[in-house]
Amino acid sequence: MVGLDAADPVLVERWMSDGSLPHLAALRRDGLGGRLATSARYLSGSPWPTFYCGQPPSYHGIYHDFQWRHERMGFAAPGGGWLPVRPFWRHLQGDTRVVVYDVPMIPAAEPFSGVEITGWASHDKLDPPHSHPPQLLRDVERQRGQWPVPPEPYGTVPLAALLELRNVLLDNTRRSVELCVELLRLPWDLALVAFSAPHRGGHRLWDRSSAHGRGSDEAWATFDGALRDLYVACDEAVGRLVAAVPDAVVIAFSVHGMTTNTSRADLLDGMLARVLSSNGSGATRPGVLRSLGEQLPPSLRRALTARVPVRLRDRIMTAWATGGTDWRKTPAFTLRADLQGYVRVNLAGREPQGIVSPGAECERLCDRIRAGLLSFRDASTGEPFVQQVCRSDDVFPAGTRRDRLPDLLVLWADTPAASHTAVHSPTFGVVERATPGRIPGGRSANHRPEGFVVARGPGIAPGGRLDRDADILDLAPSVLRIVGAGTAVPLAGKVLPALAAAGLAQ
Repeated sequence: MVGLDAADPVLVERWMSDGSLPHLAALRRDGLGGRLATSARYLSGSPWPTFYCGQPPSYHGIYHDFQWRHERMGFAAPGGGWLPVRPFWRHLQGDTRVVVYDVPMIPAAEPFSGVEITGWASHDKLDPPHSHPPQLLRDVERQRGQWPVPPEPYGTVPLAALLELRNVLLDNTRRSVELCVELLRLPWDLALVAFSAPHRGGHRLWDRSSAHGRGSDEAWATFDGALRDLYVACDEAVGRLVAAVPDAVVIAFSVHGMTTNTSRADLLDGMLARVLSSNGSGATRPGVLRSLGEQLPPSLRRALTARVPVRLRDRIMTAWATGGTDWRKTPAFTLRADLQGYVRVNLAGREPQGIVSPGAECERLCDRIRAGLLSFRDASTGEPFVQQVCRSDDVFPAGTRRDRLPDLLVLWADTPAASHTAVHSPTFGVVERATPGRIPGGRSANHRPEGFVVARGPGIAPGGRLDRDADILDLAPSVLRIVGAGTAVPLAGKVLPALAAAGLAQ
């Protein structure tokens, strides 16, 4: 399995067709291809945990790199202390041999019947780099040095910095595949490797709106081709891996994609405040710590929090996000988000300082928030701003960690979001953008709620297509069918019919 993190199905299909990605095109030609539904439709940070747990977010509970922890009325990074997860390959029964490299958003490697490196060159990670056995990472660092993806800056950055990012991601991809080819020399029945370049590159190299400053025509031309360069490098990596194991079943996939940034999450605080205010003024005053946090450059915030213990960091980040909040007067509040908008009800019996009663009162509040948010439109054009506001309960099955998720999920209009200067509601008035005409985070692209898969190998009929309801949840059961392994934990997905016979001809 080759995971191409956030590789976009539209770009992959386009560049397979024009000859830019010959190795992925060969997999599709000799086997099958298709798109995958994904939990990223509602929670953009959830698809990798959904894939490796084989369960929807209401069971694993992970959807962002910094989440609301209600028992503490604060924010914290997901971790084993309160959100323990374990990928399906660490639960395999029998003597199935496994090799895993750099799957994103995964807990640190631990003893199991396999070899694994985690958190090495990935865009998203839950823990610092680790390996099983521990000596493996030490050997890699001694022989190959260190080459993690640098932290993502906040806001637009100079063109030169984005060109350097392109070079770093190209280098990381090439060095990653060299290490993966070496790992494939070990005995294995299932190998899973991931490459992160399409993820960071997709966010930052999609179009010129991620950059500021001047550059030569040559530099801009390099930038304009940078994202394609990363996809080509990933395709070449796929080619090298296929050549290293020519008789294997090979599945290349992504669990979500990329498209022009549609996020309006930066405006949600103001919109929600207007809806909750009795007179529509939305006049709220943040506390001193929150005001301080908002005034600090994000790069400085990150540097400060990186130098303190985890528990203190969580307290600082919580103060910056909610400092001065009077919970006795706060029926609902926003959560950190990168794409969709997230609203949490201050629910009595769940939040220690909750004030909204479960049942009818909560339902009325959610209906009020939904109607209020849907009333906002672009102040200049009158175009719709919000596509849908839905309940997590309505889109995910009941699960053991449903209480970790946002209560309301705000899906934005499927149009570019950068041009907004303000939004207007006939009932709640105008909310102005702090960065008019620009998405504050500096990302020119954000996630498309679709993944893809191409696969070939013994037992896979050429020209095959996935069922229309194929989902990233179906990958784990399909792979376990191929390797003939069982797992000690239940999986929510189904075996994809197009892959049901894969491996049987070996």
